[in-house]
Amino acid sequence: MAITVNGDPHPFRPGLTVQRLLEEKKFSFPLKTVLVNGVLVPRVEHATRELADGDRVEVIHMISGG
Repeated sequence: MAITVNGDPHPFRPGLTVQRLLEEKKFSFPLKTVLVNGVLVPRVEHATRELADGDRVEVIHMISGG
């Protein structure tokens, strides 16, 4: 049982949320966008959005510059 995070396999377990996944992967940068199976997951849903076996997760680090 696994999910894919930015193209790499990651172990899946029931109850794994987007927020917990971000913590496990140490994605601590403040500006990030998360898509699960190509669908945007709003930041307010990170703590409650549970992942499913086989999900494809993309975490995009947003940067600004001048």
